[in-house]
Amino acid sequence: MAKSAHPNVGTPIQTERFLLKPIGRLETFRISYPWNQDPEVMREYSGSGEGRGRLQWYRHMPRENRKNKFAHAIYPIGADQPIGLHFIEIKPYKTAYLTIVIHDRAWWGKGAVLEIRPTVFDHVIKNSDVEKFSGFVNSRNFPSIFNYQKLGFKHVGTMQRTKFDPTTGTIYDTMIFEMFRHEWQARKSVGNG
Repeated sequence: MAKSAHPNVGTPIQTERFLLKPIGRLETFRISYPWNQDPEVMREYSGSGEGRGRLQWYRHMPRENRKNKFAHAIYPIGADQPIGLHFIEIKPYKTAYLTIVIHDRAWWGKGAVLEIRPTVFDHVIKNSDVEKFSGFVNSRNFPSIFNYQKLGFKHVGTMQRTKFDPTTGTIYDTMIFEMFRHEWQARKSVGNG
């Protein structure tokens, strides 16, 4: 296996209420497959409420490789079951693509993403040469759009008609959000991070 250029990105990350534990491919599958069967979670994550079989999901799910792709299970401090997953993929040129899924409905609307993401930004900056954070969002996933805007990301484009949900017949656009390292650091220096 090739050596990671960013080995410390795949280390534990802790916030006030959460511990993000690095996990491998099989643990990612074990945690994520049940929410693959939840149409509401899948619609927000992938634009389609259609579930996938085990093999199809294993092929589709985000895959960590501990080189440039990292997966973390999100645990409330002191809990033994994760409430979601966070993925970081570092691509050329110095860009980190971020994905977060909170599958436990008890944590929806409780500020988990807004607490986790700033610590993830700081962790990635400390442990890599990443210059830009980027995310792709289903245009009807209003909570995610709100979170990106609240964190200071800029909407830099929309890819039209990129997803089709066969369970509802809905066609979705995909919105692209980005924030540069220096923008995050400036935001933190004025107390917004």
